[in-house]
Amino acid sequence: MLLLIGLGLALAVVEGGLRLYAERRAATFVGAAVPTEDTQPDPLLVAWFKPNAQSDGMSHDAYGFRLNGTPRATIPPGQVAMLGGSTAYGWDSHDDETIEADLEQRLGGTTVINAGYPGLTTLDSLLVYHSKVAPLQPSVVVVLAGLNDLYYGTDWAPDQRLDWANHVYELGLRARHDPDLRPVADAVDSIALRNCFTCYAIGTGFSQLYERAHFMPALGLAALFGFQPVGQPNPRAMQLTAWSIGDLARRVHANGGCLVVAWQPIAGVPDGARTADEQKAVDQVEVRAPPWGAVAPRMFAELRADTAPVFAQGLAREVDLTGIFDGTEQTVFIDDGVHYSTLGNQLIADALVPAMHCP
Repeated sequence: MLLLIGLGLALAVVEGGLRLYAERRAATFVGAAVPTEDTQPDPLLVAWFKPNAQSDGMSHDAYGFRLNGTPRATIPPGQVAMLGGSTAYGWDSHDDETIEADLEQRLGGTTVINAGYPGLTTLDSLLVYHSKVAPLQPSVVVVLAGLNDLYYGTDWAPDQRLDWANHVYELGLRARHDPDLRPVADAVDSIALRNCFTCYAIGTGFSQLYERAHFMPALGLAALFGFQPVGQPNPRAMQLTAWSIGDLARRVHANGGCLVVAWQPIAGVPDGARTADEQKAVDQVEVRAPPWGAVAPRMFAELRADTAPVFAQGLAREVDLTGIFDGTEQTVFIDDGVHYSTLGNQLIADALVPAMHCP
């Protein structure tokens, strides 16, 4: 009995020490940004585009938002903003061919802010909204959700590990910089880490053992302590994404706007490939994520179920774009199987127009 009590006290001391370490580390933690000509370090987002940056045909305004083909000096309140990853940003598209540029043309007279940034999940986009978008007071905020939430939530194979647990742990550290983002840090602690910093530390150790020695059993041991099993669904990632959508909706509402959650077209999800072009896209994705066809639909179904209460409570509007490419045999995905062609961006913009008039 005394041994068990002593062990429990020792574990409590370790857990408390790791929590204290996280709080102290958060004071100076930013993250390692990959330096590029058009980006600069950001204490909350790791990196963001430099004001007025221009490179490879992509232009940005004074806020670091990508332009829609024409210059602008200011952004008045009451506009539309779109959040998301590289598909929202318009990877491999010209400035005037992104989803935002097409949507701006259709709305006529309304500025559509391109607040996308390559690689971001919806949880990351929540920080973008807080840091970059909320001060501009848009009336409608669209988050293009789904793809990165599924892809970055899963370790697809030993040589394609994306380290979801480490990513969200570090995001939680950065969120601690701002008292208004403490709910984000708490959600990371409770959902992603299951309030067990000791488990996270042990899992990290086994994960690093695999990275250094390629000792395969180490990945299984890391999974025992809460790390994502290779090639398996990640329910916690979907729960955290659903929480971030709810929190984003509450923040947008508090700022006088409304949130539109647009489930973006994803190759083969949720109903499998419907066209030859989509099958080609699925094949490209499965080069990097071999179990995509089996795992991604399950995760997407979990995400929709976890998010349903947000829409049922009227906190946000839901727009399902996953099937809008079904009726065309033309090219809607580019060669990487992830990003959209010019036509794909146009179809998405067309489908979003009715949702721009929030009650």
